[in-house]
Amino acid sequence: MADYLPDITTGNKDYMAAMQQLSDPSSSAPNKQLGQADFLMLLTTQMQNQDPSKPMDPTSFVTDLTQMSQLESTNKMTESIMALTTGFQNMQTLQGASLIGKSVQVNGEEFSHTQGQDSQLTLNADQPLTDVKLVVSDSNGLVKEIDVGALQEGEKIVSWDGLDNVGVERGSGVYSLTAYGTDENGDLKSIDTVVASKVNSVGVNTDGSITLTLATGEKVAMDAVREISA
Repeated sequence: MADYLPDITTGNKDYMAAMQQLSDPSSSAPNKQLGQADFLMLLTTQMQNQDPSKPMDPTSFVTDLTQMSQLESTNKMTESIMALTTGFQNMQTLQGASLIGKSVQVNGEEFSHTQGQDSQLTLNADQPLTDVKLVVSDSNGLVKEIDVGALQEGEKIVSWDGLDNVGVERGSGVYSLTAYGTDENGDLKSIDTVVASKVNSVGVNTDGSITLTLATGEKVAMDAVREISA
């Protein structure tokens, strides 16, 4: 009986490949996905083999075929939208990366000052105020108090030359702002400030939005940036 057995050894690649194919159910399993062409072929076959005395009602078949076509179109549209979204997110990332090292203006109370340069600070009042003061401070306390005077509703740019109250030039670093004024009833009102700071890094969130980390350590959303400068 051994004469009828094939020469099988552990090195017989054909035999091993055949055994692996037999042991792998997926290699011989039928394709479970029914495409639009398969569905149309089933419809044609059924119509060819129908009982002439009892013709089938093709309405449900055609309805199913139409739904399958619509589903296929929807899937392709979804894939296209996902591809566009990915491309848009990549473009946003590149745009965000180009901001590293640049100065941006955002609503805040801390700003980056460069020694020897004037810092442009923006006050944003929601009502007319008088006796407006802008206070610049650092980690050690008061640095400079600037008398702005009267302020109308809206924005006003105030420049700080980097000198403290005794005329000493301050070095580069992070400084804080406090702005306030007196309203028509004699009450003190705080004033929103728009400050400039350099961008240290750019982060991409899971939803694709961009977050900027400023030199002050503050993290702000990309859409919070009001102005960009070199």
